[in-house]
Amino acid sequence: MTGTSLTNYSTQIDWFGTVRARLGYVWGNGNVLSYVTGGLAYGEVKINGTNIFTGAVQGFHEFTATQTLGQSHVNTGWVLGYGTEGVIDFWGAHNWTWKIETLYMDLGHLDATAANSFTFVSPGEVPSGGQLTTNTHFTDWILRGGINYKFY
Repeated sequence: MTGTSLTNYSTQIDWFGTVRARLGYVWGNGNVLSYVTGGLAYGEVKINGTNIFTGAVQGFHEFTATQTLGQSHVNTGWVLGYGTEGVIDFWGAHNWTWKIETLYMDLGHLDATAANSFTFVSPGEVPSGGQLTTNTHFTDWILRGGINYKFY
């Protein structure tokens, strides 16, 4: 038996959220806060893919084996980061602040196993093959900036 295999595979984090605490140091006449942050992360992770194996047995009995996999799950994990937030002084009004922070998020693992589908042109012979399985670890680095308004 001879053949060729082609695998197309994608992973993604569809959405995520965090619940975090901040611990920091105030400096710059009390107008700047540098902090570390960490806590719970949660989000939907997905795996989608196909594997197509085409070949021939004894040179002329052609077959195609298609394996598809798809898995989606809401995972929980952890997040750590650091940042700086400071006051924007608009003519004495201290309600506005700027912020820049970076976060590292780990949403854990997701496993997926493909289902097999075979097409075989020779009667009486059924191809058999291995199982396509994946284990994916979902992590992400996030850099973000922002402007905040404090109501008081």
